[in-house]
Amino acid sequence: MKIKEKLEKIIINEEVLENIKNDLEVILKDLKNCLDFNEEKELIIKFNNIRDNYLTLYWISYIGYLKDTKNEKYLETEKIMGEYEPIINNLIYDYYKVLSSSKNQQKLEKFIGKRALAIANNQARLKNDEVISLQTKEKELCSKYQRLIIGTKFEFLNKEINLSSLNNYYNKDDRDLRKKAYDKRFEILESLENEIDVIIDELIEVRNTIAKTLGFSSYTEMSFVKMNRLDYSKEDLTIFKEEIKKYVVPLLKLLKEQQRERLGLEKLEYYDNSYLFNDGNAKIKGNLNDVLNNFKAVLKENSTISYNLLCMMLDEGLIDLDNRENKSNGGITTYLPDYKVPLFIKKYMGLESNITSIFHEFGHSNQLYLSKDLLFHENRWPTFDICEIHSTSMEYLMYPFMDLFFESDDFKYKIKHLTNSLSLMVNMAYADDFWSYVYDNNLDSKERKKKWLELRSEYNLDSYDFYKGVEYQADTNRIIDPFYTIDYAIDNVLALSFYKKENESIKNAFELYISLCKDGGTLSLKEIINKYNLDNPFKKDSLKDMCDIIKNDIKILSLRRK
Repeated sequence: MKIKEKLEKIIINEEVLENIKNDLEVILKDLKNCLDFNEEKELIIKFNNIRDNYLTLYWISYIGYLKDTKNEKYLETEKIMGEYEPIINNLIYDYYKVLSSSKNQQKLEKFIGKRALAIANNQARLKNDEVISLQTKEKELCSKYQRLIIGTKFEFLNKEINLSSLNNYYNKDDRDLRKKAYDKRFEILESLENEIDVIIDELIEVRNTIAKTLGFSSYTEMSFVKMNRLDYSKEDLTIFKEEIKKYVVPLLKLLKEQQRERLGLEKLEYYDNSYLFNDGNAKIKGNLNDVLNNFKAVLKENSTISYNLLCMMLDEGLIDLDNRENKSNGGITTYLPDYKVPLFIKKYMGLESNITSIFHEFGHSNQLYLSKDLLFHENRWPTFDICEIHSTSMEYLMYPFMDLFFESDDFKYKIKHLTNSLSLMVNMAYADDFWSYVYDNNLDSKERKKKWLELRSEYNLDSYDFYKGVEYQADTNRIIDPFYTIDYAIDNVLALSFYKKENESIKNAFELYISLCKDGGTLSLKEIINKYNLDNPFKKDSLKDMCDIIKNDIKILSLRRK
């Protein structure tokens, strides 16, 4: 029986989760009263084995829901998980608190790892029984928002589709069709505007109440702790965002002007953003099976362990790329500790961006699989400010082989991908500024829209009249995890270091990448930067060299079209 089939048979109900809760409580009680370190170690292992079982069930439920947001079975399991998740999380915070107060700190550090203990000491600050009901409410609001974005259907060109399906039209050669698709998008967003405003209003109130109950000034401050940003500060992030304004924003403006010239337009309109070439963007050669077979061929040549992993995941049904109705719009990768396997889902619609997503999600899978034998969750899972290095680096490591996927259009893919990387950094920087301001100042819906447009102007981005500040409402990641977005920008800088290294030796770049994946979550961000000699995004003028290289490489790639 394939692992996929085993997962579908797993039973998740209140009795199962109640037993997990009770078992964790018993172990915690023993752990608090433990005097012998050997006994303490045994209890820590027991606690983590049960936590791994809980995490396996948690992800089976959530992934099942994302695969079909109208599936009755997973709607029910997600409801149950919503009730138990804050309770279990609070027990985990209690576990962290016990570790933090242990008299055996030096022995503990040697046993569970320096990074894991640092995370425990940090996360202990989030323990409070008073916020459990609020955390349940937060999860309910996030699920309600997802159902609204994914489940809203409308007619477009005589077909009933949802918002994610409009992505099929944004790269079309027909400019009028692109305009119709974008206009439909904003028509639908405007129709959902009031409902989403109410959800976001409630999320802001609930999250800030949680934060203040835990002793933080706002959800912004709490998130810095929650996301385990341990070896850099808000001031470091400010430097990084200023570097983006100084180097990335002007380069992006130049590339947009080059795009306008290529398209022969007087002005780039909102429906031209994704269309970079007057004879069309890069076209994928072949179908999904061809894409996966070519991906296998590249990995077989450059990383046997990654090749074997991809084959195993496909054979076991751990990769879901079907474009189904009611399936979540985004891509997501996770890890099932009870089975020691990663899995990922993404809608494949034959778009060039789907190729990027497959590489990206497999990059996450690569890291999680290569870290599977590390003890304890904290050592297997990197923190958010690190995990996007592995996924994004895989995108760049595939550059020398893009002709397999796009043939003579490979240069178009690279130009667009590099341009999108810069655009992502800018978008994530101003999104971080936006959500920080929103949560620090409890902005209402009108104030949020006004601030969104102000920041677009500050980052030198077009503020089209049609936006009216509602565009941010459609970005699921930013609503569910508002402060995760800046991590994509940070890690993109580090991933671009692998882009530079592969130009020297693709073999060495792959070897370095595999080594990084094996480190899992055992190192902090700055430790990774130092160990692997990656660009430091928090240093002044750190982005200058990167932007110069991208500018020059795009110039060389552009000669291919002449």
